[in-house]
Amino acid sequence: MRPCRRCGHPTRVDRMVQGYGRNCAALLGLIGGTVDTGHSGPDLLDLLEVEPEDSCDGGDRPADNDLFGGRRRIGLT
Repeated sequence: MRPCRRCGHPTRVDRMVQGYGRNCAALLGLIGGTVDTGHSGPDLLDLLEVEPEDSCDGGDRPADNDLFGGRRRIGLT
């Protein structure tokens, strides 16, 4: 337990945010909150078409196939 830097209330260390307790950190804007918007219906992820099966063989990314990072080693065959 350590005191909060703002209010001095003893707080567990694993619950502190940059030395502040959770309530003080929220008041200072150090942690984000979520707001329930009451959204109903599909979201953007629902509107995406089904992804095709991944068929990448690496041919479209030749830099990933280069073992030497674009440099040729002399003496290797």
